Amino acid sequence: MKKFLLTLAVGFPVFFLILAVGATQGSAADPKTLKIGVTAPLTGPSSTAGIPSVRITQLAAEWINAKGGVAIKGEKYKVELIVEDEKDTIDTAITAANKLVQLHKVNFMVGTISPPTAAAIASVTEPAHVVRSIWHGEGSPMEVNAKTPYTFRVPVVPRDFAPSLLNYQTKAYPNAKKVGILFIEGPATDFLLEKVKKAIEAAKLTVASADMYDVTTKDFYPVITKVLNSKPDALYCTALPHLMGGILKTARELGYTGPIFNLSPTSPGTVRGIAGKSNATDCILPAPDVDSAKMTPMIKDIRRMCIEKYKECNFDYLRQWDSFWWLIQAIEKAQSLDPTAVAKTWEKMDHFESSAGPGKMGGQQSYGINHIGVLPFAVTRLNKGEMEHIGWFVPDIP
Repeated sequence: MKKFLLTLAVGFPVFFLILAVGATQGSAADPKTLKIGVTAPLTGPSSTAGIPSVRITQLAAEWINAKGGVAIKGEKYKVELIVEDEKDTIDTAITAANKLVQLHKVNFMVGTISPPTAAAIASVTEPAHVVRSIWHGEGSPMEVNAKTPYTFRVPVVPRDFAPSLLNYQTKAYPNAKKVGILFIEGPATDFLLEKVKKAIEAAKLTVASADMYDVTTKDFYPVITKVLNSKPDALYCTALPHLMGGILKTARELGYTGPIFNLSPTSPGTVRGIAGKSNATDCILPAPDVDSAKMTPMIKDIRRMCIEKYKECNFDYLRQWDSFWWLIQAIEKAQSLDPTAVAKTWEKMDHFESSAGPGKMGGQQSYGINHIGVLPFAVTRLNKGEMEHIGWFVPDIP
């Protein structure tokens, strides 16, 4: 007899979720369970990305379970998700990770979003030999490096988006020679800034200015006014969905007409909704328009499932799917629940299925460890209030 348990505190002040389609105790006929921990910012400034990330991970787990679960040596395991709110702070991230590792005894985890919390969680998961598939980051050493043999990252991040977007800029906006930079301030920002500056120089462009802003910023007029004083031809930002909408709206209201690129993968529809259609022009995002007919069959299926379950779907609901799915593929390839065996198998895999198409592992030269996902990503341009699918790009991550 199967069981389903779902506990969710209203309003997310405390969030604990278990998604289980597992065996009734004592029944040999039912599948076993595979516990996977999830850490996410369900409260705080990053919750606009954290909540959709958990929801899509839940949907991915249900999809795996509906297909029969995870197959290991002739046995089937249904996935059980255990979710902890890390609130986007160091202390709560460590507490969440310790709870998952020590109390729930998980050997596998997915999450989180910001580099500092990713590093904080690694301080718990690496010594415990817990395999972790992180959702996001900026591409800094604090996230994944040669000393994090149990940490993997699947989605493409700002550091690795930059060369592809700059290449697109030189073709689509050949007169945009001076680039203004506006990044969220944080421990990993200096590293990202260095990498992006080098990519700008490699594209034979120049840096007009480099400014930072706080993730809690609500009024962007002072911030954008300062950036525009350097008279940039193009802007490159890192921004969560609500922040990118605010940046775009403010820049257009201040009369800036140049292209604005977001190095953070945020839903084009969400950004347009916040900025307003009249301001949504020449804004380029490394994320798909999930409603486009040019999406892959897999993305179309995920969109359908997401709408059926949550009554909405945008890219913020889609991005984390592959983080979870690649973890499952690595476990099945290893045919083991031993995290060390899974980690050693994962880093050598040269083929994965993803929502966007085939992918592989990379990063040995650029990150010092072959734990970085190399997979296609879509680029969308907001132009005169409409969303244009620019194409699919594959990053170079040696």
